[in-house]
Amino acid sequence: MTAAGSDEGTDQRAEHGEAAQGRSELLEAYRKQNESDEGDSGGESESKNKKKKSESSKKRRSKGGDGESIVVDFVANFVAGGDAAFDPVKGRVLMSGRRLVLATSETKTTVPIASIFDIAVGQVPPEVEEFFDYTVMVGYVDGDYRRTTVIGGDRELIEKFSLLLFRATLNGSTALVTHPAKVGGRVMDTPKRKTGLHLDYESVSFTGGDIKDDQDEPFSIDLASVIFFEVMERTTDDGESVLVLSVQHVENGQTVTSEISMTSRRKMNILGRYLRLIYHWIKSDVRDVDVEERELEVLVGLYSTGDDIDLASLLDIDGAELDARLESLHEDDLITDEEPPVDLTPQGRFIVNEEFEDINV
Repeated sequence: MTAAGSDEGTDQRAEHGEAAQGRSELLEAYRKQNESDEGDSGGESESKNKKKKSESSKKRRSKGGDGESIVVDFVANFVAGGDAAFDPVKGRVLMSGRRLVLATSETKTTVPIASIFDIAVGQVPPEVEEFFDYTVMVGYVDGDYRRTTVIGGDRELIEKFSLLLFRATLNGSTALVTHPAKVGGRVMDTPKRKTGLHLDYESVSFTGGDIKDDQDEPFSIDLASVIFFEVMERTTDDGESVLVLSVQHVENGQTVTSEISMTSRRKMNILGRYLRLIYHWIKSDVRDVDVEERELEVLVGLYSTGDDIDLASLLDIDGAELDARLESLHEDDLITDEEPPVDLTPQGRFIVNEEFEDINV
């Protein structure tokens, strides 16, 4: 597998490899929510002399004053509540499933999760760009006012926090889903179905309710399979205006369109933000990777077959050649391991789905 450019391309590839490795660690932590919760709460001294203090501190961090579980607790610089002076302060960022709290020794800003209407990751506002390298901007409603909080810090930390914030905001929401609304260019007569919504890094799942796929399992959209999405405004039979998120994605080698709507416009906005963010992350991780035809054959083979298939025989190559191709794909973070059994990473699935889309077109 090759990357664009000579010496400059090599440098870019090295940077890509480091970023992809960091992103992989981030995503693994996100998948294992319980482990990430423990990591977010911060380390404690294991000294026997401080055992009681450590246990007491852990209890304070794991539970808020009213028994809420704290899933985020870290120190960062932030501008809280739309401060007109835009002067960042350093303090603690805490989050439970119900609220986000930004606290300093002198002030405390509380943002109910239900009041958040926007989450923008990596877009540093010009008013604070001299203070922050990477940020998440949170828009929320405070009474009759719309306010903005900007939290800045290390890129990996902010990205990890942002994923948890999206999850807290959207998980458990109710959605109306039409799946499939289209298969290829053919409009399907599929009724809308009411279901719950759950975010994982690699997918958006629609669980519970009355939505099932052909295998009688909860339906999910693999975010690495998304090729296009847009938010549209439609008028219902009752004359009411609603937002509909139309998502084109690849299923079993063909393009499928699913449509999602929620009664809450703020949640529709946040879901759209989430899809754009993950799509950008996955695409940026593969933009400098040039997949050779012989390696693309391996990716498609892994995507299309099971673990019990002899991939070398299927591709009519010997074991040594397959091992070399798997090693190259693993170096570029397109597969999870260089020795079978292996799975495609979201970046690997993205490349395969782009190939399917080119064939369909």
